[in-house]
Amino acid sequence: MILLIKYTSRLIYSFKRKLLSLNRIYYSMLLQSCGSNFKLWGAFYLKNPQFIQVGDNVSINDGVYLNGKGGLKIGNNTTISAGAMIISTGLCTSSFLVENKHIDKEIIIGNNVQIGAGAIILAGVNIADNVIVGAGSVVTKNIQGNVIVAGNPAKVLRELIL
Repeated sequence: MILLIKYTSRLIYSFKRKLLSLNRIYYSMLLQSCGSNFKLWGAFYLKNPQFIQVGDNVSINDGVYLNGKGGLKIGNNTTISAGAMIISTGLCTSSFLVENKHIDKEIIIGNNVQIGAGAIILAGVNIADNVIVGAGSVVTKNIQGNVIVAGNPAKVLRELIL
């Protein structure tokens, strides 16, 4: 009985690894470009993948939502934690009441960026290299490099010493 449980456990683990590999291959074909060592950990939501560019060593966790309509570039060595949302489209505030119009703006995420669980990155934002975005943060403006940001709206908590 114990041998059967061990065998079944190994079989399930092997199946999960193969499924993750198939997901990675499938999604990398949908994207505009995809670097090497792209890792997906669970299900995530993807809109307008033809406008999304992903660098090398990018890791995307379960429940992440990516909307690339306005363009989305994700740099090398970036991790996007569970439930984060990156949305490159938004409401046009100057004509919202009259036209209810949406605008698309590119989002650029630099290299060596960590985006915390449940964080939201809004349209038109540029996040420079070496940035940590705290869990649950809402990034509404550009973020300089080598900092930790958190809050709603996200503000610099401190600089990173590299």
